[in-house]
Amino acid sequence: MDLSKYRKLFPITTQKIYLNHAAISPFSIRVTDRMEWYLDERSIGNIDSFPEVNKIRRQTRELIAKMINAKAESIAFITNTSEGFNHLVNGLNWREGDEILIPDCEFPSNVYPFKNLERHGVKIKLIPSRSGLIDPQDIKKLISARTRLLSVSYVEFSNGFRNNLEAIGQLCEEHDIIFSVDSIQGLGALPLNVETFRIDFLSNGGHKWLMGPMGAGFMYISPGLFSRLQPAYTGWLAVEDAWNFLDYRLDFLPDARRYEYATANFMGIVGLSASVELLMEVGLNNIENHLLQLGEILVNELEQVGMEFVNSKKKEHWSGIYSFKGKDTDRLYEYLSKQKIVCSLRNGRLRIAPHFYNTKEEIQEVVNQIRAFYAE
Repeated sequence: MDLSKYRKLFPITTQKIYLNHAAISPFSIRVTDRMEWYLDERSIGNIDSFPEVNKIRRQTRELIAKMINAKAESIAFITNTSEGFNHLVNGLNWREGDEILIPDCEFPSNVYPFKNLERHGVKIKLIPSRSGLIDPQDIKKLISARTRLLSVSYVEFSNGFRNNLEAIGQLCEEHDIIFSVDSIQGLGALPLNVETFRIDFLSNGGHKWLMGPMGAGFMYISPGLFSRLQPAYTGWLAVEDAWNFLDYRLDFLPDARRYEYATANFMGIVGLSASVELLMEVGLNNIENHLLQLGEILVNELEQVGMEFVNSKKKEHWSGIYSFKGKDTDRLYEYLSKQKIVCSLRNGRLRIAPHFYNTKEEIQEVVNQIRAFYAE
């Protein structure tokens, strides 16, 4: 990877060491250029730029589908991860006593939409994590004849643990359980294959590892689930003949576009299009390899200064998120901020989340600053 080539696309690199992509990513010049084009079109250009932006939406849908090894007709644009899960939750027919399995360490976006079903008698069973790690065997123990759905993150937000989606997906397939994935902390940093992982449903906001604007994401609905999922919400753009305004037949579009039922966040989709193109150009396998190399430096060096890496020691469980316990992490976080090193605090841990344009030299500088803090 020619890092110098891509670093020039990120103005943030001239100001600070940004390592907080698990929260929100900075824009590249390619994203801001495309969004500025859209602003120009809407202010002094065609104004009604629907044909142009609709073409961008179609191309981006196809590229996202390629990114996760899906078909374009299985992709729908949404505003955020929670919206996707609400489409899933409200589009299925539930019976009292149905069970949903969710790890006990999930981000709330992957919990609250499902807990909202408890008022209908649906039971939420929490999968116990072991120090933030999830063992598929613990999932297997909780499966019963009433288990209808399992939802898990590709990567856990707090410690960066990469779940074994292939093993979990196989379990779900064997027991006829809908397999739902929150991929927001993985996709963009790691490759993901919905076929290999047997994923039925996936929801992904675009502002973290996909490096796009807030309010623009996507969801994936497998062909098998699509026939079982009904639109809980609808609007004028969800139907076959939308531009025949006075024909009120509710003939839904035959693919996932039926969930894009009204005016879209085209500003967000335009920005997301540029970021997805960039990530695909770099290559998700290349990004993954680079992030694992940066992680090796962090884990090896920070353990030497007495910080504890809170993820598994097995690299197959690593991602782009590296979290550490240590003394005075609140003060350490503030110290790093003053050194223009941006990371985050989650559950009392220092969370470091680089992306593909970050360098080994930057990571070494972070290590040096942490050493200096503890040497005081």
